[in-house]
Amino acid sequence: MTTLEVWKTFEPDNYYKTFLDSNKRPDGRSLLKFRPVVVKTGTVSTAEGSATVRFGHTTVVCGVKAEIATPTLNNPHQGFVVPNVELHPCCSPNFTSGLPGIQAMELSQFIQSVLTSAGVLDLADLCVVPSKYSWCLYCDVVCINYDGNVYDAALVAVMAALQDVKLPKLTYDEENDKATVALQRTLPLSIKSRPISSTFTLYSDTIQLADPTAEDESQGSGVTTVVVREDGSLCYLHKPGGRAVPTTTLDSLLLLAAKRVRKINDVIAKAGQDVD
Repeated sequence: MTTLEVWKTFEPDNYYKTFLDSNKRPDGRSLLKFRPVVVKTGTVSTAEGSATVRFGHTTVVCGVKAEIATPTLNNPHQGFVVPNVELHPCCSPNFTSGLPGIQAMELSQFIQSVLTSAGVLDLADLCVVPSKYSWCLYCDVVCINYDGNVYDAALVAVMAALQDVKLPKLTYDEENDKATVALQRTLPLSIKSRPISSTFTLYSDTIQLADPTAEDESQGSGVTTVVVREDGSLCYLHKPGGRAVPTTTLDSLLLLAAKRVRKINDVIAKAGQDVD
């Protein structure tokens, strides 16, 4: 074990603070620098749409599976989008097997809230026959390797997978009250909005760390996730406790997130290129 490893093991707080005092982090990044992002679509052949996303070492896979469902009585002209996130022990020792943990459930709700707030899909487009048949899109997100900032990675994976979706054509025989699904997937989704999130760990009132690693998260005192639309406007703000964020700090984080959204959407469109 090297001297640095011994120091990190026995005095992790001082070890980490020494880096921040030099305006950098243990992984070599400056405080507000994001990690490279890689997006690949079509990685799950059995899904209607899929994507694998890497933020540094954090890796998530999203597969979208479409099933025929019956619209609800309150919304007979709408379909459904149901995100579900899984965080297993194989991606990090911080997670346990069994029922979904609190973080997985919070992340699923976060994605649902963003999809709804941003109006990513018009649910009416998913309805085939009002009150009878609609599409239900199950967006299953699995974290393969966890090294912090799974919120941003998961949302990018869902957005990339939705833009990769091809639905089969569904026809309805009214006389026999029967629906028939074509074998080939040829119908893309109409994406109305393309929100992207940027997460920051708050280390102090004056120090914020963009795109935190697991180590950054453990040393910080809370995270803030800023979600913006492609035009740079604020769509959703996620702040699950921790240190309060001054208004001036929030404004600066919003500006960084607004610059970020265009780059990430360009990576999704090109599916496979990197961005710093």
